[in-house]
Formats: sequence, C-alpha cells, structure tokens
Amino acid sequence: MKRVMSIARQILILGVVLSFNAGLLFSCRDKIDESDMYSFTGMQIIDYLNSNDSTTYFAYLTSRVKLSKKSSSTVADLLSARGNYTCFAPTNEAVQTFIDSVYNTTGYSVYDVSDSTAAEIVNNSLVDSEQEEALLSTSFQVGSLERQNFNDRFLTVRFDTIEGGKLAIYINTRSRIISADFEAENGVVHIVNRVISPSNETIGALISNTDNLRVFSYLMTLTGWDKKTEKFRDEAYEEDHPEEGPGCPTEHSPIPCPEHRNQGYTVFCETDSVFAEKWNIPDFVYAENGDLANWDEIMAVITEKCKECYPDATSDDPTNEDNAINRFISYHILDRAITYNQLVIHFNEQGFAHKVPSTLGINAWEYYETYGPGRRMLKIMEGNRTEGKRINRYVSEYDMSNYYEKTVPRKGILIMESNGGREYNALNGYYYVIDDILYYDEDVPNKVLNERLRFDVCALLPEQVTNGLRRIMNSNDQYNMPRGYFENMTWTAETNVTYLGGYSAGWRNFQGDEYNIQGYYDVILKLPPVPFAGTYQLRYNTQNVTDRRSMCQFYFGENKNNLQAVGLPLDLRVSATIPTIGFIADDPRDPEANEENDRVMLMHGYLKAPRYYGTTSGSTVNNNLRNNDMVMRRIVITTQMEPEKTYYLRMKSVLDDSQRQLYIDYLELVPKSVYAGAIAEDNW
Repeated sequence: MKRVMSIARQILILGVVLSFNAGLLFSCRDKIDESDMYSFTGMQIIDYLNSNDSTTYFAYLTSRVKLSKKSSSTVADLLSARGNYTCFAPTNEAVQTFIDSVYNTTGYSVYDVSDSTAAEIVNNSLVDSEQEEALLSTSFQVGSLERQNFNDRFLTVRFDTIEGGKLAIYINTRSRIISADFEAENGVVHIVNRVISPSNETIGALISNTDNLRVFSYLMTLTGWDKKTEKFRDEAYEEDHPEEGPGCPTEHSPIPCPEHRNQGYTVFCETDSVFAEKWNIPDFVYAENGDLANWDEIMAVITEKCKECYPDATSDDPTNEDNAINRFISYHILDRAITYNQLVIHFNEQGFAHKVPSTLGINAWEYYETYGPGRRMLKIMEGNRTEGKRINRYVSEYDMSNYYEKTVPRKGILIMESNGGREYNALNGYYYVIDDILYYDEDVPNKVLNERLRFDVCALLPEQVTNGLRRIMNSNDQYNMPRGYFENMTWTAETNVTYLGGYSAGWRNFQGDEYNIQGYYDVILKLPPVPFAGTYQLRYNTQNVTDRRSMCQFYFGENKNNLQAVGLPLDLRVSATIPTIGFIADDPRDPEANEENDRVMLMHGYLKAPRYYGTTSGSTVNNNLRNNDMVMRRIVITTQMEPEKTYYLRMKSVLDDSQRQLYIDYLELVPKSVYAGAIAEDNW
C-alpha cells in the first residue's frame, strides 16, 4: 500500500495553512484526524460511492481495508479526506462475480469476505496522484497509468471499440469503464464493469498461460528462462530500509526513500502466428487432452532456425547459455519491468510536447542490455515517422536540418500495444508481442548500434524503472536513494544520492530528470556495453552551476576495485567561456566560424550540448542548448573497448566541501567510426 501510506504520512497538512520549502515532509501518522476532513458541500469520493446504488459494495469494502497493519484508519477514511485519488470502482455486480469466483460459489455475501479479499479489490482500484490532479479519462494513453495503484502495481490502459462502433477504455485489459469522470472534491471516480485484478503470476507463468504464445512459452521452459525470471521483491529491503533521507542540498528537509526494491523483467514474444508466418513451423496437432502432439516436429524447425540465427553456438544443452535456442530466448528478455509508455522516454526532444504526448517529435530511443552471453544490446526507437515503437530500426541517414529520418534500410520490429484482450501485466514484469522474429544478427552491432550511443543514466539502473521511480509524468518527485539500492551504481557512506524527477522544472536535462549527488562523494557506475571492439570516446554531460557544483576526478577501467584516474578533474563550477574550454556561441551567419569553435573546444576535450533536446514547459520543444555556456559534454577518455568486457566509471570529489554537488544526467559512448569517420559527426 505504497501510495496509501504516502498520503497517510502527509495528511497532517490538511485543514491547516502552512508555509514551507519544497520537499518538506511530515511525520507518519496512522489515524486520520477529523480536522483532515473537508467542510465543503461538494461530494467526497466515499460519499459518491455510498450514494450510487451501483457501487455500494465497493464503498463497504473500503471501510474494511486498513491503511496499514498498525493503522486504525481505513481507506474509506482516506477517501473522506483531502487528496487527489483516481478511483476505478467496480459495480456491485462486478464485485459479486469476483467474490463468487474466489469462494467458488454463487451469491457469497460481500459482508463475509476476508480482509485479504477486500484489500485486493480495493487497493487495486485506487491510484493516488498525490500533489497532482486526479486522472480524467481524457488524460489516459495507451500503455499504463503513470503512477502505481495502492497495491504497487501499474494499471494498463487500452482502447477498443464495442458494439455500435463506440470507443471503449479498458483498465488492466478486461475492466471496461462504463461511466467515466465523476469529479469529486478529492478526486475522480470511474465505474468499471469488472473488478481490477492484476495477475499475480510471474512473467514466465503468465506467458505459459497465454493461448497464442504456446511456442514461445515452450522455449522459455525448455531453456529454463521461465525459472530464471521468477524474482520479485527484495525481502531484506522490505524488513530494513530507511523511510526517508536528506534532500539535495542536504539542508532541505528529508525526502522519502523508495518504498520497495523489486526486481522485474520485460519479455518480447513472437506469437504462434508469427512463428508460422516467418519460420514456417508445422500446423499444431492436438491430442485428445488438448496438448500439442507434434512438438518434436515443431522443435525440429525451431532448432534449425535458431542455429541459423546463432551459428557459433556450441552447446546441445538448451539450458546452457551457449545453446542456440537459449541465445535466441535470452535476447528477448530485459532485466527490468517496463510499462509500454516507458519503453521509449519522450520528454524534451525537438518537436515533442510532453503535455500532448500523442504528438511525437523527432526519433527518441532507448538502448537495453539483454540477458545471455556477449553483453548484447537492443535499441527501441519511436518518433513521428516510425509508425510505432520499433526494435532495432536502422536509420542510415537523417536530414540534418531537422533530424527527421531520411533513409531507413531496416524498418525494425513493431512492439504491439497489447496482446488483444489477453493479460500482459505480470506480478514481476510485462511481456509484449512483436510482429517479426527477433535475434541478434550481424547488422545489429555493425549498423543499428554503430552510432553515437547516448544513455540517460537512469536507463542504466534497472531498479529505477521497475520500482516506478523514473519519469513520473506530471510529477517533480524526489527520492533519497539508500546505499545498496542499485546493482549498477555504488557509493560510499559519505555520499548522498538524490533522484530529481524534474517534470515541470524547465531544467536543461536530457529527458528531464537527473541525479544530484552531494557530500564527500565517491560513486562508481557500471557502464553499458559497446556493440563491437574498437576505439570509443566516453563523454560525460555537464550542467555547471557556479554557486553549487563541485570538482570531480574521473577514474576508468575493468577492475571495479582498482580504477585508474583519467584526465584532469572536471570543474563543474565554471562557464565554458573560460580559455581552457573556449566556448563561443554559434553565429547563424558564419557556419565556418562555428565549426572552427567546435574544433577548438574538441582540442580542449569538450563539445557543445547537442541540438537534439532543449528546455521545455510542456509546449513543443523548438529550442536547443548549443548556445548555453553552462551545458557541455566532456570527453572523459578515448580508449579501446570490447563488447564482452565490463567497464566502470568512478566519480570522486576533490573538494573539501560536503555541500557541493555532482550532477549526473547522461553519458555518450561514441565509436571512432562516428567521431572520426569519413562523414563528420553531426551536432544533434
């Protein structure tokens, strides 16, 4: 009940006028005070639920569900208080159908249900928007809601048409909204025709129970990846983790730490029909018990095709990662649970307005390392010309005036928004069906990924997105990150790490958010893989602020415990106009002078900010940061790198001042074929 507890901790503000700094939190309280209740004449959500003849069962159940094990207050009390809640209230008929299925009977009394059943119905139906507005149906988009429900699950959204050609909105695949947008004083109520009940199966189990994924499910089981994707909740973190920590700057009042540390997965699946169309597998033959009777015949084709995809695989054991089938399946699996909306992050790329997310701008992308040997990556891209989210799309030429696609030799594999009316939201992740066969062919590293690789640092931290802590739309949420929370980033006890959401802050950050690190900091970041062996530049984005930033020494190498210092310390307190950097703003009338200044900065180890993104207030981005003398890219090191090896970047303060900040936004890994190729690297 993450969101419930979040509000329960903050409702001390209700009914009181306070002046406070951003980030101020209040002590935890488990009982709702009467002073928290509205005195307005308008309806609260609980009033509406009780007064509507079709939702009285649900209203009763909210009175049965406590805010926590230690609390005497109920969800009904919460829905009587101030707040911004989105409520998907099931009808009485829907509640009755659900509890009858739970107790395997007919006409089971709603007043006799167990506390756990009541909690499942109620907590899955409520979303807390906290300081933002509750959600009207007009704000829904395909994928998922941006915030988790009271049961810490993301609710998915899909659109369809029903009889008569009417538009229908389904929450979590099957619960259709039949009455939308009743605006109460403390939120919005949508009435649904089915209890929202996300699957409690792990991702492998959910796939195995999906009727159009029989081949893919069989391959997951055969290779053992169904068992390798069962992890979910870090119970040690549940038992012992700080609830809050200092903000950044540290003089700010405490901010919350993540409520959970969950592990999750995302799986891209070919449907049976895709295998039949693309690989010409035999038609299914069913035995009398409903099982497939011709698996041997099907697997003969699958095995041969996988060997064609991975001809250098040597093992005959399908559970071995060097087996062709195992390599095939592992390239479909990511180490994080990603909602459809966040497969590609859109925020401040040129031509995009995050307050109108349905209108896309230039291409946005994310790179993901998959499971399996060789540290393979895949790229997911989406823009106004891609016709959906595409895996391993290859654009060989862009129009440099606007960065629109010009030549696209490889269209890429389409990721479907949903699997029809089938559930795709598992307890510990999501699967998405795709329209073609996905494998790591030679063109992926040599063409698709043979480019400037720009990674938002948040994309390198699987726990960030799995636990709903990345790019929460309409939110400027901040979190203090406890030590040990991330696998790919570690830091010393003298280091304070704060995540800043920055949704509407108008900052000069790629994708909006950032990490702000303070103290006598010492941070080590595991770097993403490179696609092929060669010489690469590792670049670090800077956003200097003279009165707050620090000076940082970089270290680089393969041995995490013995990294070597590289270059001079990076001073984040200076303007790029100083002679040792040499920044001069672009002159639109003199492109030759602009190119000469780029060369001067490059000799000093710097590049201007890219034209790709700009500052945004939610309207369409049509500006860039190349002429901002505080935003740059520093070349950390130019060195030989190999795809199978793991490299680390260490960042350590060299100032005797614990109040100074390290800013981390994004990195670039740029192969020599790009930064010193036959065609000059573009400034996007």
